[in-house]
Amino acid sequence: MKTTKIDLQKLQNEEHFQFNTEFKDLVTRYDATTLDIETLFENYLRLFAQEDEALQVIRKSTITGDLSVADEDRDALFSGFSTAIKSALHHYNEANRTAAIRIKVVLDQFGNIARESYDAETADIYKLVQALQNTYETDIATLGLADWIIQLDAKNKVFDELMKSRYSEEASKTGYRMKQVRVAIDAAYRGIAEKLDALMLINGSSKYLSFVNELNTRVDKYKLIIAQRKGRNAKATQKSDSTTNTNQ
Repeated sequence: MKTTKIDLQKLQNEEHFQFNTEFKDLVTRYDATTLDIETLFENYLRLFAQEDEALQVIRKSTITGDLSVADEDRDALFSGFSTAIKSALHHYNEANRTAAIRIKVVLDQFGNIARESYDAETADIYKLVQALQNTYETDIATLGLADWIIQLDAKNKVFDELMKSRYSEEASKTGYRMKQVRVAIDAAYRGIAEKLDALMLINGSSKYLSFVNELNTRVDKYKLIIAQRKGRNAKATQKSDSTTNTNQ
């Protein structure tokens, strides 16, 4: 009886963490001291906590105060532009009132953009600016609000670039950290598996049989996940090559 080997490097981050979660829970249920792996498991738990923390950072992606300031800037411009349109609805000049009515219809379609999530607001402001600078360019010119649209577009682009750089910076940091943690926890897991194999060889497998059977069942499940992904990737590559050859 031996523990089934698995290439943990081939698991994606979420899969890798879930595998380790299941392994941790399994050892806890059977008791590390009873399995004679207490010291190794204590080190493993420390590394597990580090992987958990690194994954949480990747999931959440830290957004700092400078993004909030940039968001407030574009919200203020959008609010000011909306107020200007509402005022123009009561303009003494009929042409201005008519232009304002058409722009108000567009604004109503988008709703309160400032209440949306960061990414949704960025996308909607972009679409709004495109509409106002193209389809409703004449109405905007009539109302003398072209500079408002230019400024709203500029502030939105500043926010978008800041968001992209923040995501890139955080992803780079946490991605590197996750890679390091995964290497360490994989080594810790292999150390535990190898010790169990040695203990079963020396002491016999009866004491460890139930635990190792359950562990191997879980390992087989994740090996299947890896194999299925490999198969899908191979099919996708084959299809792509076939399409390329057909088009040549």
